[in-house]
Amino acid sequence: MISALLCAAALAVTVSTAEARPHHRHRHHHHQVVQQPVEQPSFISGFQDGFQQGSAAGNGIVSRARQFVGDTASQVGVRTTLWCSAFLRKITGAQDVDDRALSWERHQHIAPQVGAVVTMGRRGGGHVGIVSGFTKNGDPIVISGNHGGRVREAVYSRNRIRAWVSPT
Repeated sequence: MISALLCAAALAVTVSTAEARPHHRHRHHHHQVVQQPVEQPSFISGFQDGFQQGSAAGNGIVSRARQFVGDTASQVGVRTTLWCSAFLRKITGAQDVDDRALSWERHQHIAPQVGAVVTMGRRGGGHVGIVSGFTKNGDPIVISGNHGGRVREAVYSRNRIRAWVSPT
């Protein structure tokens, strides 16, 4: 009798745990995110201040971008075709780029880091997104619009990256 009660309790916990999990229609890839530590260079204090401000600004842009993950272009409030650049313009406030992803390459080129904008080539154009982290083997995790028709956060091979540029 006790073993039957224990089995029933274990089954109830298993069923309620499974029912509590959200059901997704989309296939998700889970990757380990390796946070990039902010290292303060020990020479020239002006450089230190600029580095710290840049890092903080990058994290703010990443936070703004994450608010839209899963949204369509209409939900974001941007054009509904070829909208990866329009999405980034919305979250960064950049006004010196157009609807072409590769137009971001006009911005200052910077070292790979969280908060950097990355451009990628593809047949017929390009793709653009904001770096939110890195995998343990150094591939960037990028938040971008128009990834499967939605804003997505996904890993891209670092070999696909054409440029690492400032978001502003």
